[in-house]
Formats: sequence, C-alpha cells, structure tokens
Amino acid sequence: MRKLLLLVFLSIFAGTALYAVDPADGYYRVHNLKTDRYVYVTDNTGKINYQAADAEMGAIQLWKNHDKTISDPASIIYLQKKGENSGGIYYDLKSQGTGVYSIIKYYVYLYESRGSYQLYAEGKYLCDNETTEREQGYMGIDRSGDYRRWVSTYLDVTGDEYFGITPSVKSGSRYYHPFYADFGFTLYSEGMKVWYISKTDPECVVIRELKSKVIPARTPVIIECSSKYPTNNRLDLKYSYASGPADNVLKGVYFNNPDRPKSRDSRTEFDPATMRVLGITADGKLGYILSTVKPDSKNGKQYLEANQSYLVVDGNVAEELPIVTEEEYELILQERVMASVRNAEGDRKYPVYMLSGRKVGDLDEKQLNSLPDGIYIVNNRKYVVGR
Repeated sequence: MRKLLLLVFLSIFAGTALYAVDPADGYYRVHNLKTDRYVYVTDNTGKINYQAADAEMGAIQLWKNHDKTISDPASIIYLQKKGENSGGIYYDLKSQGTGVYSIIKYYVYLYESRGSYQLYAEGKYLCDNETTEREQGYMGIDRSGDYRRWVSTYLDVTGDEYFGITPSVKSGSRYYHPFYADFGFTLYSEGMKVWYISKTDPECVVIRELKSKVIPARTPVIIECSSKYPTNNRLDLKYSYASGPADNVLKGVYFNNPDRPKSRDSRTEFDPATMRVLGITADGKLGYILSTVKPDSKNGKQYLEANQSYLVVDGNVAEELPIVTEEEYELILQERVMASVRNAEGDRKYPVYMLSGRKVGDLDEKQLNSLPDGIYIVNNRKYVVGR
C-alpha cells in the first residue's frame, strides 16, 4: 500500500455535513450533497498532487441509489476522533482494512462551514467531479459549491440507514452468504446464525457455529439469513477487532475493482487449484465449489467477489466439498475405519486403544462392533461406539 493512500480517505470526508460540530465516533455512510452519489472504498492505492492540481482517485467509486449501499461494506466508513490542537479537531478515517493514520501517521481535520464540514488538506477540497445525471461519478478537485459538500449519516440498525445481508446462496428453504468486512457486528434480526469452517477434508468440510456475542472485524464467515431480503437480515455494527476462532480456515477479500488493473490488491484471481467458494454442489447440498463467476471479458480470468469469504484448499481435495456438521464428520471417519477393516485381506485384526492410551487388543470387524460404548482409537482414527 502506498503512502498516498491518504486520498482514499480524504476524499470521503471532504466537506462532510455531519450535522454536528463534534461528530461522534461511529459508522457512517457518505453521499454528495449536490449529486446524491454515495462513496464506496473499492481499493487501497492511489496518488494525489495538490501542487500540480492533479489527483488519481480511482480507488473511490461514487454511485447513486441508496438501496445499493444497504449490503455493501465498501460504503461503510468509521470516523474516530483522535484529539484536538491549535489546528482544530483531528480524526482517523477507516474503511476496508486500512486507515489514514496507520499508513501515513497523519490525522485529518474537519472544519465547520455554514452548517456543514469541509476537510482542509493543503488548500484543496475534494468533490464529485461528475456534473451530469449519470449513475456513476468520480472524485476530483475541480468543482466548487455543493459539489464539494458531503452528507454523512450515522448507521442506525432500527432505521432506514442500516446494514443488511443480501444472501447469494439458497439451500433448501434457507439463505446463506459468505462474508468478510472491516467491522464487527452482532446479529440484530431474528432467525440468523454465523458459521465458519473448522476443518478441510479431501471429501468434505466441517462447519461450526460461531456463537460469540460480537463477531470481530476481519473474521471470514458464512452468515445464515432469515430471508432473501436484507431488511430482515440486519447487522448491528460494532467496533471490535478481537481475535476470531483459531480453527477458522476461511479467508476473505475486500476488493474486486476491475478499473484498477495496476493495483496489487484491487482484485484477487480465483485459483481452482487452491480455492473454493460457497455454493451448491451437484447433488443440491450446501458446500464449497469451483467459482461460477463469469470470466473477465478482457483477460478471461475469474475473480473473487468483494467482501466475501472463501476456502483455501490443497491439490488433494475434490472439486466439490459438501458441508457437514461435526457429528456427521465423526460418522464419516468411523465409516472409513470400518471400510478399512472390511477391505482387509482375510480376518485381519487392528490394534485398538482407549483414549487413555491403554491397549484393548487386536480386533477384527465383528469384535469392533461388540465393544462397550465409548471412544476408541482404531487404525490411528477415532472410533465411536454407542452414539
């Protein structure tokens, strides 16, 4: 990431109308007062040269349509007051896995002007440079007046400015979505659950429910939704960067911006040898599969979707990996033990141990089936009797 990443965040709050002299810390959405286009952080690189009145701001996308923001983490900005000095109140601005101070060790100032805020940065104010009615605008430094005024609305899980999940996968009557974002959250709507993948097997993956009260930021997960409508799948955003579960094998990406080909992080190419994405297997089960995203028309490559989790695999796994519970996985392992016994030549016997390490004896399949209820180690695998 370049030091000049500052442009990403400066442009977000240039002239922000926050409806308060001292904006409170929290999560906001930002739109232009004149054009009503919303700000999206879609990359983490860029450059700006105020002396030359030149700026390259493709990392910021501006789009009309409030409904588009509801399920997009790229539209969420965290504003954090850091202090005050002779220059005024200064803030750190965070979004999509990065922030101003962490990159350039520099905070930004918001100045009140006629009931709104403008951001001062070397004498220049940033604006929506697009004056037509087209859906997409772009950041610049050429416009004045209301084109450089920005309205920020504090997120309210009970109001119109909420964040809700739009599911992308349906399995049976349930809806799911792979998710990765730079904010923590709690589940606000009823009927929702959070899952992650705790183990990868050559033939399946094991799912586990994440029951933490607050799901930390930067935790790749699967969100089970209560319906296909985001208004029924609301998240209450929390500023939490605690550690997620240590056995979570999912990964996540922030960006998928095709307009930034020179940026290392703007897109992540899908690799069928090492990656799987959440989807429906050939037999109709929820699982991890090869990407079905349409290839890029310019280079024929597939890319991971923005703000989604994915599974990292090695070359020994199947193309489709059904999701199983921990209980189902124990039965699979047990069946493998029995299969190895059945396939052995003659009346081959296997050493059987208790969990304590004490050897029970060398047993064949019939003897295994007659063991007392308990958990044993057979052929180096756990074997459960009397479930």
